[in-house]
Amino acid sequence: MKFVDYAVITVISGNGGKGAVSFRREKFLPKGAPDGGDGGKGGDVTMIADHNITSLLDFRYKPKFAAESGKNGAGNNKKGRNGKNLTIKVPLGTIITDRDTGEFIADLTKNSEKVIIAKGGGGGKGNSFFKSSTNRSPRFAQPGMPGETKTISLELKTLADIGIIGLPNAGKSTLISKLSKCRPEIASYPFTTKSPNLGVCLDPDEGKFYIAADIPGIMEGAAQGYGLGIKFLKHIERTKILLHVIEIGKPEDVIKRYRTVISEINKFNKDILTKKQIVAINKIDMIPNAMEYENIKNKLNNFFKATEIEPFFISASENTGIDKLNSKLKLLISP
Repeated sequence: MKFVDYAVITVISGNGGKGAVSFRREKFLPKGAPDGGDGGKGGDVTMIADHNITSLLDFRYKPKFAAESGKNGAGNNKKGRNGKNLTIKVPLGTIITDRDTGEFIADLTKNSEKVIIAKGGGGGKGNSFFKSSTNRSPRFAQPGMPGETKTISLELKTLADIGIIGLPNAGKSTLISKLSKCRPEIASYPFTTKSPNLGVCLDPDEGKFYIAADIPGIMEGAAQGYGLGIKFLKHIERTKILLHVIEIGKPEDVIKRYRTVISEINKFNKDILTKKQIVAINKIDMIPNAMEYENIKNKLNNFFKATEIEPFFISASENTGIDKLNSKLKLLISP
């Protein structure tokens, strides 16, 4: 399914029904009496967060949503039926903004959390409402109040405990598949991951879990729109921990890759770098020479020690070091 994290839609709440102008005519009441009923209220438009929805794709094909209008009142003091409310389901993490005014409306981050976007118009009063000692036969009624029409923008920011970041082909998708039940597409070409993959990482012993998001590869120039650009950088803004996945190689190359990702995140939003961070040096199986591997490991340990970020040396494809990394991640997430 195509991943869409931004959409613009129009929502229209229902109009209120008209009040009725009516007079009761009975055999023993020759002059009659006003008995016009009130109009029904128009339906509201409400948005509700649903954890079963992961994309805003549907809104690309249906950009307009309207609630039902209230029915008109009738004689014999019959009130018009209220219009049906319209409930629109959106993914968790959806930010709702009034497109015309720029006003923030809501940030739906919890399942079943909801907000009324457009209120339905009130029903008009029938002529029986206006009867008084000085006006016993009112020949007027109120029209229903109009509903609201709003153009709103929907922006989805993924909710996850851990944001897995790194350059293309660092092995992020393979790692999330080992940490969780997520089964993302994996291949050797750049940008295999074209949308965030969410994985639920369960601890069978404690019955606890955390959610990890595999963010599409960040590369040099991403903050200016190069590659997949800033399209997915926003999805790490809500994460609690940043897990850098870096392909092993010469120490200077590994450090350069790390700094490239840090630089792009800093250009996008430097506050992201205040989060807890951890580094996973991946594909250690590609260095079969034990002496060469120890030399690389020592130099990288010294570098990351200076940054106060703990490095873990793993092979996601071979499942090496995954348990140790997973234990550390659970420890960092725990309150």
